[in-house]
Amino acid sequence: MAHGGRRRAGAPGGAGFLLPAELERYRALGTEVAALTTDVLAATRPDRTERAVAADLAARLVAAGAEPVVLLVAGEARTGVPHPLPTAARLGARAMAVVGARRDGLIVNLTRWVGADPGDGTREAALREVEADALAATEPGRVLSDVLGDIARSYERHGFGADAWLRHHQGGPTGYLGRDPKATPAAADRIVAGQAFAWNPWAPGLKLEDTVVVHADGIEELTTDPRWPVVDARGRQRPRTLGYGEELP
Repeated sequence: MAHGGRRRAGAPGGAGFLLPAELERYRALGTEVAALTTDVLAATRPDRTERAVAADLAARLVAAGAEPVVLLVAGEARTGVPHPLPTAARLGARAMAVVGARRDGLIVNLTRWVGADPGDGTREAALREVEADALAATEPGRVLSDVLGDIARSYERHGFGADAWLRHHQGGPTGYLGRDPKATPAAADRIVAGQAFAWNPWAPGLKLEDTVVVHADGIEELTTDPRWPVVDARGRQRPRTLGYGEELP
């Protein structure tokens, strides 16, 4: 968080935390972006193009006073692409949308899936375990590189291979930049309470991402919409794939 939200924690390698007013603005942005993403994806169908979905998301973000900083959409044929810029391809049976939106300087990040479930769900459940390990490891006082090491080992433990964490950046602290910094083995920043994170575990055809704030007593998720269907992942309610035409609350 390189602008007004970056406050030094006092120790070498300290990281930035959000002031109460910043956190309130951040919560409002997370709620609105999650809701408009739900609106767009709930209305989409497999014959729409990636660009059409991205355009709908962009229009809704601008109408909400937010700037689109990331808009990625992958239809069925391109869900294995790590950073899929939208094309004229149709969505098909399963599609992914990745949204990064900035307002008042703050950036929220989320990823959602629409269409068919990914096969038998075994690999998706395994990636949810990686995400759960990432969130559990993100505790005040820990060094960012050590958390990344835990994430790397989690990929291997859950069957993705020892080098799976190298195939896509894993995310890291966020706030006034999309990632500030991206987590790397050299990242010496120390996590502090009140700091924002967006981890994004990835495997071909799968990706999970939301924006959270780390508190002394746990993780607060910012990019949530109670209408979006969820599954339990180690006691935390996490978004699942939204079926085409699925009725929402």
